[in-house]
Amino acid sequence: MNETQAKLWQVLQRSYRVPVAPPTVPEEISGDPILPPELEREIFELAAAIPNYWTEQHVGDMALILPQVCRRAQSWIEPLIYERISLPPFNDRGDRILLFLRTIDSRPASFFAANVKYLYFDQTVQLPVIQRVLRVCTGVVSLGCYYPYSSLAPLLAPLPLERLLVSKLDLPSTPTHAPVWTASLTHLGLWRVLPPDPSVIFGALPALTHLAVDFNALRDSTMGTALARLLAAGPHLRCLVLATTGRVGRRVASRRLHGDRFSDPRFYMGDSIGTGWFKVRGVEDLFADAEGYLKRQVKS
Repeated sequence: MNETQAKLWQVLQRSYRVPVAPPTVPEEISGDPILPPELEREIFELAAAIPNYWTEQHVGDMALILPQVCRRAQSWIEPLIYERISLPPFNDRGDRILLFLRTIDSRPASFFAANVKYLYFDQTVQLPVIQRVLRVCTGVVSLGCYYPYSSLAPLLAPLPLERLLVSKLDLPSTPTHAPVWTASLTHLGLWRVLPPDPSVIFGALPALTHLAVDFNALRDSTMGTALARLLAAGPHLRCLVLATTGRVGRRVASRRLHGDRFSDPRFYMGDSIGTGWFKVRGVEDLFADAEGYLKRQVKS
């Protein structure tokens, strides 16, 4: 029995203590539920979290079935379903992109503003689709996409972002015009372009503690020097991740860093940069892997 199943069993045991008068004659089940609403809700939410297998929507099959039980179950479980949205390559699952866009048109914008917190868009998702989604998902705290920040700036500026993945980040030169999220952002990913002056980025992002840069952004021969500049410019940075793709990319990066004699206790080489934002429930992401590795290195 795993931890979630154990919690569900404890809740069910509590439900046995609810006094229920024995029926004198057979009766149909109707009207209000016998269990207290808060206990019933807890049972439904735990049941939604039971499956070890998660679908591409970051929820289990059970969570997709439970909203069909009744309206109150729908109101409890749907926020869990829509909390994390990831849109895949259009050629692979274009039907899912179109379905989500139709869902946006069929529901009030307030539903998505309140419930969608994590958004990830594959590299092939077109910019107009991302812009359309962001117009209604105004409560997002984590966004991953592969376009420059400038192409989304008006939509991202008011968001309470804590994580952001973009191809390139250009921020206003004056603090008075800085986006709201610059005060809250803790995790940043840069896919294509590094800032010419890293100190500007770190100065504008006082809460930034985790930075991931993709191998594509380090194409020159001085990879170690570029990474060292980032670390020197961000003394409060706890973790710098170099994201590579596959074993070949990792071997190439390792050879170049070895040749540059680069080493730092805050540095970690990980997998695809998108895994820092394409986070599946119950599975550690890129930064969690990095933190675990760095802690083990300190202890060894």
